[in-house]
Amino acid sequence: MNFADQSLRRALNIQGAVQGVGFRPFVYKLATELGLGGRVYNSGTGVCVEIEGHASTLDLFQRRLNAELPPGAHIRQIRQAELPPAA
Repeated sequence: MNFADQSLRRALNIQGAVQGVGFRPFVYKLATELGLGGRVYNSGTGVCVEIEGHASTLDLFQRRLNAELPPGAHIRQIRQAELPPAA
């Protein structure tokens, strides 16, 4: 098995204009479309995303997250941490 086939879990702390602009539904829709699992919720500093799936799909999720933002949303910073897979 190569690295791209392994299931990984990432925590993303996303800061910027990401509350009150439909960002969480956008994240949910994108993750569902890509077959990823996890959760998304507001925090005191922005939005937190815990996402799980194959490494290549997680990378695609993050690229599309930045490229396909809903109107009014703006990402200033994403802090990422690797977590142990939940599944």
